[in-house]
Amino acid sequence: MIIFHSTHRAYYNNKMKFKLNRNVLVSPLTLLNSVIEKTQTLPILSNIYFSIDNGVLTLIGSDLEVEITQTIENVKSENGSFTVLGKKIMDIIRALPENAEISFDHDPSNHDLIVNSGKSRYKLKTLPADNYPKLKTDDWEERFRINSKVLKETIDKVSFSMALSDHRFALNGVSFFIENRQLTATATDGHRLARTKIDLEVDTENERQVTIPRKAVSEISRMIDIDYARPDQSKEDRKKSADTSMVTFEYSRNHIRFTAPGRVLIAKLIDGKYPKFDDVLEAGEDKIMLSLDRRKLIDILSRVAVIGDDKYKGVGIRLSLADNKLKISANTTEQQHAYDEMQVDYDGEEIQFGYNASYLQDICRVVQKDKVDVTLDNGSNICYFHQLDDEHSVWLVMPMRL
Repeated sequence: MIIFHSTHRAYYNNKMKFKLNRNVLVSPLTLLNSVIEKTQTLPILSNIYFSIDNGVLTLIGSDLEVEITQTIENVKSENGSFTVLGKKIMDIIRALPENAEISFDHDPSNHDLIVNSGKSRYKLKTLPADNYPKLKTDDWEERFRINSKVLKETIDKVSFSMALSDHRFALNGVSFFIENRQLTATATDGHRLARTKIDLEVDTENERQVTIPRKAVSEISRMIDIDYARPDQSKEDRKKSADTSMVTFEYSRNHIRFTAPGRVLIAKLIDGKYPKFDDVLEAGEDKIMLSLDRRKLIDILSRVAVIGDDKYKGVGIRLSLADNKLKISANTTEQQHAYDEMQVDYDGEEIQFGYNASYLQDICRVVQKDKVDVTLDNGSNICYFHQLDDEHSVWLVMPMRL
């Protein structure tokens, strides 16, 4: 369900004149345009909502599934509002020189927006802000705060395993399970799975599971990244600010809301329960455990995968263990072959497993330590990854036939 903005209805007849630094606008407009879809059933959803109320500029971008609001304070202007084509205004701002001063002049009588900077001048057409749709949300059931850096790391650890367009809709997102002062994040596409846990500072009243859709997950991560790109701070100050910044996380029956300094993201949740995968999270008793240099493993997988011709589904590779060597090879339907190897601590009987090379590489890239613990289950042939000093994270890849 959607509603339309009405709080600024009386402002639309006001002429607006305000000035902003080009660098202040670049990151917010980039973030809001990432929400806007290229093809829209409602033309106004291709626009970004601008509103000034008592010196606070509010910018909104939405596709009716994800909505992001950005505020900029201390903007001198009469109260007013309008919407303007998002991509066009972003392209104009980006084309202007660094730190350029930009003036905006909106006349509601003819719906013109004049943008001036130096000798550059643009005239754009606007649409009334009254017609801009806004997500209608339920009452928020629970609220807690998370360090933004911790939240970003949590998302990065699992989001690569989300499905793209699975008929099991819940897999097209990340599951957040909240219980006993812990948040468990899980993502899977049925071929690989990633799970990690973080501690929460406050106890939640009820056990709850929510599934955040793929697009919202990406936008939350991008929203946090803005803290690392603030033009008004030095690089060192930006890092300190990002490391200590907190994000407020709220959820209701159908929506989630993330609030960071100056920004708010609201998104619809994926309906339905997320599948349970507890029975595959640990290897059986018959297993082989290795400690590998993850960078070396990435390099070898990359060299072998070059032989493949299916860049979308990944290259099937064979892992063979024998004589203290991990042998990695790949074959193609055109009878082409690639081979490489690395030293490991294994002197048992030769065994072989088949996996998607891209899935193994993706896991190695999100592991933060130089060494990665790899466990091969002889019963299920599932490949498990753990990183040192992180008992809360696990990644696994299902085997494939070669």
